[in-house]
Amino acid sequence: MKVGISIDGVLRDLFNQIEETHKKYFPTEEGEEQVRVKDYDFEKWITFPKEEVKQGEMEFNPDFNEDNFLESEENTELTDIVKQTTVEEFLYEKCTVEIFGYADESVKSAVEVINQLILENTQHEFHIMSREGGLAIPSTLFFLSKTKSICSNINFVTEHSKVWDYVDVMITDHPKVANSVPKGKLVLLIDKEFNQNIKQSGTRVKSVKEIDNRVLDTFSEAIENGDYNSEWIL
Repeated sequence: MKVGISIDGVLRDLFNQIEETHKKYFPTEEGEEQVRVKDYDFEKWITFPKEEVKQGEMEFNPDFNEDNFLESEENTELTDIVKQTTVEEFLYEKCTVEIFGYADESVKSAVEVINQLILENTQHEFHIMSREGGLAIPSTLFFLSKTKSICSNINFVTEHSKVWDYVDVMITDHPKVANSVPKGKLVLLIDKEFNQNIKQSGTRVKSVKEIDNRVLDTFSEAIENGDYNSEWIL
């Protein structure tokens, strides 16, 4: 059996790290509420203040004509530009290592739990799955290194549904992963407030620490027997 583990929400406490990093670089004013990330719809929860930036130089103009410029009475004085950081810039350009690399584990010793399962269940193939790209990839590898992961299969996918190309069972908290489960495969869901209403509810556990050899054996048997109703597996 091929077992997939979503890194975020299962091994890495991404939400809390986003909140702490945002608080560090964008401290709130008196009376304002601190950013709180409640699910994976980051655009909904992460906001940024508008900032006035002093223009350092004039914008490049490909049609620039020196003669016209000298004759022009146009005001060429540099002005302040109002800019606002985007979620994409924050996560994948400005604070990528700090967010994806320096995050804590979702629960203490989460990676060690997976390491132990790998060592004790050599009949199964384990994959750590991530839907990150760009600079988040080396940052994620740093996270796995600092937490001493021994998993040799680390897959980065471009879409949540692509995880199913690699595994038979997914341990995840992400609704998009659970909702995309194809026939013949199973979900083991880490129970969170934001995934209560997903279509494929699956078997639920509170954290990765509840997953042991018995759980894996039960899922393996269900797949071998073609029993894909994971509601009652455990």
